[in-house]
Amino acid sequence: MNLRGMLLDNWPIKLTSLALAAVLWAAVAAEEPTTQLVPVTLIVEPPPGRALTRPLPPVRALYAGSARELVKLYHARPVITAVLPDTLSGPTYVLDLSPSDLKLTKDAAVTPRDVQPRRIEIHLDALSQRLLPVVPRVTIQPDSGFAVVGGLALSPSSVLVRGPGAALARLEAVTTMPLAITGVREPVRRSVPLDGAALGVVQPARREVDIAAEVEALSERTLLDVPVSIVGDRGAWLADPAAVMVSLKGPARRIARLSRDSITVLAAPSGAGRRETARLMLVPPPGIEAQARPDTVRLQRKGDA
Repeated sequence: MNLRGMLLDNWPIKLTSLALAAVLWAAVAAEEPTTQLVPVTLIVEPPPGRALTRPLPPVRALYAGSARELVKLYHARPVITAVLPDTLSGPTYVLDLSPSDLKLTKDAAVTPRDVQPRRIEIHLDALSQRLLPVVPRVTIQPDSGFAVVGGLALSPSSVLVRGPGAALARLEAVTTMPLAITGVREPVRRSVPLDGAALGVVQPARREVDIAAEVEALSERTLLDVPVSIVGDRGAWLADPAAVMVSLKGPARRIARLSRDSITVLAAPSGAGRRETARLMLVPPPGIEAQARPDTVRLQRKGDA
């Protein structure tokens, strides 16, 4: 029998056997353990408000497993997700990668052996910083018979903030959280948080400021014979009476230190006639209430008396 006859005799059976052998070989080969480098999807989440300035380098992972399982990784890439710390202030960050960071997006019987590269440098946009004033949203309501003296003091009165330049440009001040303090009868000392939500992605160098307010009991006092000064008078007008009583109300310690020289009582002639009645104007120290008795005087030009 010649070679041609050997090949052609029963050729359907021989072709079927050959196909079955190929399928069997492929099935066995698919189950043989092997290693393969596969591409990885790298996801980097920068701090809020910041952005990456350079593309991320390609990352690959070395997996061990059967060919059948490794093929799955080409259709559903493994993923590494890295969240950069919010405290990051520099323009670069070195990210270390390891096989334990790999996450599969599809079930596959494979084992990660390595990540290439193991270390990459991430580049971010630069941060700016500004010193912004602090605006308190604090109200202090003293109890009856008491008053806040000198207003509200802040420490510090300004705060250094840091963030992307565009975000900083939109800010004019840093505000505190709202706070209402009622029924106060003594000095106030309190720490108040800054309103971080109002700052968005901008980060303040500190999270709170101190407030202080002096609260004192109110007192009343009457000063006698406080002279009346005539506005614009160059010796041309006389006031009747020339001095009045002034009732004062304010913080007790300040009231006790006041004298007749602490209060200015003014009368302004209109100049319409040689005699007229003028209502008195009082200029007390800040935080002091004052009322003159009587609250009007008679004015006349000198020489007409």
